[in-house]
Amino acid sequence: MPVNPNKKPVVLIVHGVQTGTDKDQNQDRQVKQLINNRLGGLPLTFSTDLYRYEDINDKAIAPAKQLMKLIGKTAVGKILLSTTVDLVGDVVLNLQNGSTAQLIRDGLRQRILKYYNAGNPCYLMAHSLGSIYAFDVLNELIAEEAYFDRNNRGSWPVQGFLTIGSPIGLAMFRKGRTKINNLGEGNRLFRWFNYWDRSDPVVSGDIFGKNLTGFDIAKKYQANNPNQGWFIRDVAVDTGFHWLLSHTAYWSDAKVGDGLVDLISR
Repeated sequence: MPVNPNKKPVVLIVHGVQTGTDKDQNQDRQVKQLINNRLGGLPLTFSTDLYRYEDINDKAIAPAKQLMKLIGKTAVGKILLSTTVDLVGDVVLNLQNGSTAQLIRDGLRQRILKYYNAGNPCYLMAHSLGSIYAFDVLNELIAEEAYFDRNNRGSWPVQGFLTIGSPIGLAMFRKGRTKINNLGEGNRLFRWFNYWDRSDPVVSGDIFGKNLTGFDIAKKYQANNPNQGWFIRDVAVDTGFHWLLSHTAYWSDAKVGDGLVDLISR
């Protein structure tokens, strides 16, 4: 069924690299609070949902984590090694693009289409590695004939896309992601807002947190072809934190909140 603009919009969040389990992830609550803080009295009814995939990752890297626990000579060493495998393993699974990565993408697609079939406008928000999975699924949906009629937003399973701390500009993630699929002819634009902190090492790929100066992380995907149908905007933010702390500070950043309000309110 087509999307009903009178139904409650949903912000569907895709988390990034994490430790712990699915139960430990609460970014949906953080985003709900951020939006409410930035509404400024605007009577906007919405809901948030979180697509959790940490348990899928943990199952895939469980043998490696167990091996690290055996190698660690102390209790602290075992924890550090296991945590490192947990974090790095998530990235490796994505780069390998095997069955685990496909399972994560399939689950996200199903969640998006659940809201689409219910008629709810869905806005996709993704952090860090989650933005790679979200980008892939979005591109796949656009390529399918059943969705994304340029002149009919009711046919769009995703109404807008917002990324934070995304490594999508790094060469290691560009394989197979050098373009975005065109929406075709029409006068409506699909909006993608990309927020990044200059000192975020995940965005820059610099482990020492060297500040970025460019603004074209996502805009590299903007083509002159009018049939592309995308409006892409990069927004540099200063979260007030540096290095890895900046990478996790987007969830409470006022500019990100304003971008979300802008995205879902029109």
